Amino acid sequence: MLININDKKNLEVPDNINILQACSLFNIYVPRFCYHDKLSIAGNCRMCLVEVKGVLKPVASCAMPISKDMQIFTESKLVKKAREGILEFILLNHPLDCPICDQGGECDLQDQSLLYGNDKGRFYDFKRAVKDKDCGPLIKTIMTRCIQCTRCVRFMREISGLSFLGVIGRGNSMEISNFLEKSLFSELSGNVIDICPVGALTSKPYSFVARPWELSTFNTIDLNDIMHVNIRVDIRDTKILRILPRLNSKLNENWISDATRFSYDGFFLNRLTSPYMLDTYGNITICSWLSILFEFKKLQYKKINFVLGNFVDAETSLLVKYICNKSGNFSILNLSQKLIINDFRLNFFFDRKFFDELNTFNSIFLFNTNLRLENPLLNLRLKKLVDKNLIKVFSFGSSFGYNFLNYNKGSSIKHFLNFIEGKSVLSALLIKSNKNLFIFNWNFFNRLKNNFDFLFFKLKNLYFINDKIHYTVLTNDSTSLLVNDFNLCNSINLFNDESFKYFDNNFLKDNLFFLLNADNFNFFYKNNDFLKSNDVIFQSMYNANNRIKNVINFFLPSSHFVEKNATYINFFGFIQRVKFILFPYKNVRSDFKILYILFKGLLGATSTLTKFNLQKGFIKYNFLNFELFVPNFLSYSFPNFFYFNNTLNVNTITNFYKTNSILRRSQILNICYRDIKKVYSNFF
Repeated sequence: MLININDKKNLEVPDNINILQACSLFNIYVPRFCYHDKLSIAGNCRMCLVEVKGVLKPVASCAMPISKDMQIFTESKLVKKAREGILEFILLNHPLDCPICDQGGECDLQDQSLLYGNDKGRFYDFKRAVKDKDCGPLIKTIMTRCIQCTRCVRFMREISGLSFLGVIGRGNSMEISNFLEKSLFSELSGNVIDICPVGALTSKPYSFVARPWELSTFNTIDLNDIMHVNIRVDIRDTKILRILPRLNSKLNENWISDATRFSYDGFFLNRLTSPYMLDTYGNITICSWLSILFEFKKLQYKKINFVLGNFVDAETSLLVKYICNKSGNFSILNLSQKLIINDFRLNFFFDRKFFDELNTFNSIFLFNTNLRLENPLLNLRLKKLVDKNLIKVFSFGSSFGYNFLNYNKGSSIKHFLNFIEGKSVLSALLIKSNKNLFIFNWNFFNRLKNNFDFLFFKLKNLYFINDKIHYTVLTNDSTSLLVNDFNLCNSINLFNDESFKYFDNNFLKDNLFFLLNADNFNFFYKNNDFLKSNDVIFQSMYNANNRIKNVINFFLPSSHFVEKNATYINFFGFIQRVKFILFPYKNVRSDFKILYILFKGLLGATSTLTKFNLQKGFIKYNFLNFELFVPNFLSYSFPNFFYFNNTLNVNTITNFYKTNSILRRSQILNICYRDIKKVYSNFF
């Protein structure tokens, strides 16, 4: 379709777009407050008025669709006069507190008043005051500044799916209010701070902390989310002051979760900043790296066992595998899950093609997964498609607080078995559908005790009988993806209680446990007797818990992912590089460097190993790690000895704000969790 904009003739634009979008295609800026490209159109601020030839009055460009040979003027005298009048009405009740507003320097109202406003106003009688609303510990409100653009209301209703905000009153009494004075608790609530065009909604932890021109901005990725969303980190001096989303239309769009946004204080609290050693008297004393290396060379063990935790980068993971392959007395255990699904990488990586084309699936099945908290951005993509009636979602297991329509088909094992065996009504739907997606939680198979291998083999045969069904397993951290992709772990799963028998028989004494960022000691709390007869090296970013300190021989401080150059692989199998944006503490070293120095003397072959060669190796490995699987067609009935727990009703995430070491140490998120439990006991 051809249109004319500001005397530029025959501009070709696609159909079914509005005037404002058409102007944006040709870098013609039209001011706006209520319009947002990810939200529905409200058309209530009227700031985007333009002149259309043949129309007597200015029209709202966000609500007016284009038509053939339309002539549009965005800089005419009529438009400029209209904008001045609109801004005069918007500023009628707005307070003159820009010097103390946290939005100052980044305020749309401030910028547009300078560019399009008049130099004086005509209303001097009074300014209306509005009572501030309590929106919880994360969002600060000064509602007198609100211009009723309703962006926050539309975000909560359309994106978050939780209608905590709404509009009350009419005319001059109109205001934004929370529902029955409830706090604004959602895993995505912090995004209303970004979309608010004025200073009515700001970050409470960031309040009066810094001005935007004082900050240095860096682009990186977030490892709290297995999708590794794109973020912007703002730093002053040597401290992170805030984290904001970075636009990525294919991955996270404009949104990030609250766990990502408000976890920045957890980077610095309870840090391990120097090496420590347990002396002969049982006291923990500070020491140098040379002392650590000297004592480490004295160690003689039957076996050294690496325990991999979270935030382990790809170079370090391959270095660990290289060390274990070169020496027979090394093994790798995994604090994360062990998934026996080495047939295809798509079993633990989510195919990017599936993510981009979710609307091509007829049905999506969720098996005991709290998708809203485990992967908020994938949940957003599903919600968008469900709201448009493009797909149907069915779930088995606990009836979690989904924010979109789904059909729960039971929480007992009986319902699940009937579905797999083809005895359920839902099984007929599965046969008729052309394309289906199964999403499992990583803890789903751990609930099935000793029948994991058998069940998974049956499921694989069911999936590959035809090309109608695709499946993936949601992991709980980024290390789990590397563990499965590089085949780094054996069959031991430290989260399984039955592992105690294995440890009692194999780790009685004279073994060394190398805990690499494995600071989740839930397993060791239950039974740490076997650690007392063995030595333990603790390498992490944070101090160890007091309940486990007395059995650790060496404390090795490592750097955060914002303090080093490293490579990570996200949930889609994409390789992403991070560069250091903060200098680490004086005695802190990267994981790769620590392991390289410690084991260089023990394994002479590692002297030729470099970080660059490892990067080349895993990039090549990442694209070639595919194995074909030829299914054996077996019957779908289960034998009599097949035993399950009684129910699938289990919360896989008990605390959204404490799922890894960074979030657990964030005081901001701990306060948020405390306030949530006071009001919403079933939030999780």
